Amino acid sequence: MGRQRTSMPGQLPAETCRRLGLITLVQAGQLTVREAAKQMRVSAKTYYVWERRYLTSLSQGFQARPNGRPTLPPNPEKERLRAELAAALQQIAELSAELKAQRLYFDYHQSRQEANGSAPLEEKKGRCGLQLLSS
Repeated sequence: MGRQRTSMPGQLPAETCRRLGLITLVQAGQLTVREAAKQMRVSAKTYYVWERRYLTSLSQGFQARPNGRPTLPPNPEKERLRAELAAALQQIAELSAELKAQRLYFDYHQSRQEANGSAPLEEKKGRCGLQLLSS
């Protein structure tokens, strides 16, 4: 006997719904165990097995559970990408700090040369091969 198909996800197969309905009728006192087992085409012993499973799963649905969505297991790919992102952001911060220091150094030396009346640093950079960013 193969797996029973359902029309929608989360929907029980028709036979399962019929069995649950019969178990509910027995619990409500509207049907005897023997009558329900006969309609299910099983023995009374099998009926009691199914009834115990039904009542157990029903009671589990009312047990207290933590609020919110269940936590997902960690995804190694996401963790690797997060680590790479953190390293890249750290590198960006370090390079930004270095660039800021170089600009301050450049501005300081440029202002000193202008105060001394010597040639600006931009004219001298061709001689020494130094390539500084201008602000």
